[in-house]
Amino acid sequence: MRIGFSFLRSHLLTITLLFLPYSALAIDNANAATPVVAWPDNGVFVSEARLVALKARIERRVEPTYGAFLRLQQSANAQLDRRPTVPAEWYVPAYYRDGPGHQKAKLSLANDANFAYELALMYRLTGKATYAQAVARLINGWATGVQSMSRKDDSLLSFSYHFPAFIFAADLIENEPSWPQPEQQTFKEFVRTKALPMNTMDRRNNWGNWGLVLVMAGAAYLRDRALFETSIVRWKEFIDEQIAQDGHLPHEVGRNGGVGERGLWYSHFTLMPQTIAAEIARVNGVDLYEYRSPQGRTLRAAFERLAPWTRTPQSFPYYKGEDPQGQKGTDYISYWEILNARWPQPDATAMLVAMRPLTATHSTPQLTFTHGDLAQDAPMK
Repeated sequence: MRIGFSFLRSHLLTITLLFLPYSALAIDNANAATPVVAWPDNGVFVSEARLVALKARIERRVEPTYGAFLRLQQSANAQLDRRPTVPAEWYVPAYYRDGPGHQKAKLSLANDANFAYELALMYRLTGKATYAQAVARLINGWATGVQSMSRKDDSLLSFSYHFPAFIFAADLIENEPSWPQPEQQTFKEFVRTKALPMNTMDRRNNWGNWGLVLVMAGAAYLRDRALFETSIVRWKEFIDEQIAQDGHLPHEVGRNGGVGERGLWYSHFTLMPQTIAAEIARVNGVDLYEYRSPQGRTLRAAFERLAPWTRTPQSFPYYKGEDPQGQKGTDYISYWEILNARWPQPDATAMLVAMRPLTATHSTPQLTFTHGDLAQDAPMK
């Protein structure tokens, strides 16, 4: 039997991605391995059933969905004529060495990917081809425009937390007439050969969680079973390795400078990608939310420990600074739209109600719209 080169290359790349950079994968067959019988054709991050539910809520003007939809609509409409802003070389300086340079270098990917995702949502909600055409233009620009991918400084991390929005967008317009099959295949090749190798899933702190989002999103989009199951194992390892017995995150709470001024921020910056990855897994047939690690650690415990500290930052015991107002990033909570719908928590609920509609720069803008008060993927009654 003759086996085509593209087939061999695809499978060799899958094997490579399983071991590089994440090379020390230990699978506990009794606890970590999660068998998946068939691949559910639900989507990558926003399922078909959720889209049905969102349309129903928009028609009935149900909050917080309707107000968030108006914000989404305004943002997407402003980008209908957007052209991709693609660097020939992807390189992002280290944030703590060159903050302005860091922000400038990653802005093109952050904006193009996030707007592509918003435009794709609008296409699925309205069926208007102009939205899909705008999405395809942005995706194609990146799939063909980037010539080299640096791995230095913050290049890997920034790519890991911004590029998944492109994958979510591509999933929403897959097989649509506005995006011809050859262009879709070009993007899939870009995801496999250039995007996935940029992941940081081997890291121990928040870098690892964001790399996990990139890998799991890519695996779900490519329907790569081996890579998907590898990411499930890594998700479970993070629960055991990153969450302490009382629910705090030891790798994050003391940052920065040992005084914890960004301890809350980095705790959120870890739980957010862990939550996004759990949602990708759920949409694709594996519910990780109730997972309890061998040491008894859970995502829920971390969320419920962090919520009261976030609402009342002065109660955060790991902040050792002299300025009571010195803590940074205490309101990075858009991902709570996912967790609080499953496990209602009083402090989280109060903050969400006060701050909606919420969005995010990293991977998942418009979370109040897509997940606010939607606990299940079923049309609302």
